[in-house]
Amino acid sequence: MTAVGIVGGGRMGLWLKREISRLYRAAVYDIDRAKSDVGTLDELVELSDVIIVAVGFKEAGDVVKSLSGLDVCGRLVLDIATFKKYVLPAYASLPDCALAATAHPMFGPGADTIRGRKVVVMEVPGKSGADRARAFFESLGASVVEGSVEEHERFVKYTIGLSYAVGLALARIYAERWPLVEKYGGTSFRYLSVYAFSLLGDAAAPLYAEEAGEAVDEFIKALKEKGKPPAPPVDPDEAYRLFYEALSRLGY
Repeated sequence: MTAVGIVGGGRMGLWLKREISRLYRAAVYDIDRAKSDVGTLDELVELSDVIIVAVGFKEAGDVVKSLSGLDVCGRLVLDIATFKKYVLPAYASLPDCALAATAHPMFGPGADTIRGRKVVVMEVPGKSGADRARAFFESLGASVVEGSVEEHERFVKYTIGLSYAVGLALARIYAERWPLVEKYGGTSFRYLSVYAFSLLGDAAAPLYAEEAGEAVDEFIKALKEKGKPPAPPVDPDEAYRLFYEALSRLGY
């Protein structure tokens, strides 16, 4: 039976343990002993066939480096960091006998299950292990998408960085004008305010927003553009239907 070790007892790490435990043995190591199932990182590695690094995206590289001095030969090491530029160089420290891949679950610990949820799996340059990572996530029921680190880094600044930056900005604006802004808010406000305020429960949200970089400048430029908007990449009528379907789930 496959055994999975998770480094990091935060919300996502504990969520992964819950989901993985449905099929495999799973244990967590965290520097907070209250969240840890084992006493040391070495012990976690010895017990595991797959090792998932589930810490903050700026700390993930240090964890991968710490694994390089342990017996990771034949084991799959993978991270789930949101942004890969901080962790990717650390994989060079792993011995050649270790398998490695990098993945990005495109959802958070509020998801009810991993089944049917999108997980992007990417190769670590110079390492094998992406195929095994794909098979692992597929065995959990995830919808696995193969990607490249280069494309991932180019677009997550829009899909995550910019989304967080805009959401946090809306949260500030709405909060400063509450409760009157709610009194006069309609469907679009309801939808956006729920998203914006949900970010305030994520301590890493400001860090994600900072990664938007030049995407924020593009957003500001787009706000100032006039004329006919671009052709929609999806059916607007279907998008409108889904919008109201989501609103009904919000009780609106």
